[in-house]
Amino acid sequence: MNNEITPPQIARVTIVVSPRERFEQAEMSLSSCFDMTDTPFQMVYIDGGSPRDIAHVLKTEVETRGHTYIRRDGFLTPNDARNTALPFINTEYIAFIDNDVVFQPGWLDALIQCADETGAGLVTPTILVGPAARMPDLSIHHAGGILDIDEGENGKTIHRRHGFEHQPYLSTKNDLVRQETGCTEFHVVLARTEMIREIGPFDPNLVGFTDEIDMALMARKKGWKIFYEPESVVAYAVGKKLTWRDRPYFCVRWSRARVMRAERYFYDKWGLSHDFERQENFLRDHKRHAFPFKKLQRLAGWRITVTATALVCEAVSAWASRRLIKPDQSPSVPLPQLANPTPDSVPG
Repeated sequence: MNNEITPPQIARVTIVVSPRERFEQAEMSLSSCFDMTDTPFQMVYIDGGSPRDIAHVLKTEVETRGHTYIRRDGFLTPNDARNTALPFINTEYIAFIDNDVVFQPGWLDALIQCADETGAGLVTPTILVGPAARMPDLSIHHAGGILDIDEGENGKTIHRRHGFEHQPYLSTKNDLVRQETGCTEFHVVLARTEMIREIGPFDPNLVGFTDEIDMALMARKKGWKIFYEPESVVAYAVGKKLTWRDRPYFCVRWSRARVMRAERYFYDKWGLSHDFERQENFLRDHKRHAFPFKKLQRLAGWRITVTATALVCEAVSAWASRRLIKPDQSPSVPLPQLANPTPDSVPG
């Protein structure tokens, strides 16, 4: 990473970094953020339980540039990490990013410009997915999308679809246009601090797939617009194999028992009919990144391998859960009073 400190400039935005599911991509992601962000910013980096050598690098790189690094030795869920950062925000905007994302130049400028021009409470970028080394020759993960709640004979059902999902970005990018959209992804999302104040802290009960949906529904309930900005391009970096250092947090993060308890809570919170097929399929497939068991699959077949993977992941999660920091589970905890958004002179 380039350790040069830039002269102080006016920052309108605070970048909040939180853990998603692993730590060994964190140094690469932080380096990409510093290298690809020209917009002046403040940063609050929340580190929930990364290995000590990784934590040392993160702390050094963040604090060398005059930003805020907060370390918890135990594991934090993403919403708990975001809530930890909120009292430190004193800017007009907050850019929430996961610790495994890489960036294209101008990503933050484009998000802020869109928010300025549209008055949006939330702005989502073009989110790609794939190995960081191939950026931006990747598939689209999220380019805006649909988030609707329909009411029928069987009660309220939620319908969510990512825009242009799985389409190759380089051959599709000319079709992408700024527009109002239904949902965001927490890989990267820009939020107005005023809106976050209004909707309150993030719900600590949501530990699976619905933290971003809950924020979008809360924003829409309060009358805030959500926009998709195609000129901002980032990528959720995948492809690197999980190591034993990353597996405990990964398994805690995607524990079926914890995730499905959170899903039932979310559906009840919004009065939705229960339908968890998508979530169950994701958990089944995603956890195989931690324990692929390729030899077992060749010998015993796919079904037995899936069952073995699930059992091992839940066992690791039960063992590693002792490191999980449990927050106050009441989502009604008052949001710390944030100062009026006045720019601070902080290096970006």
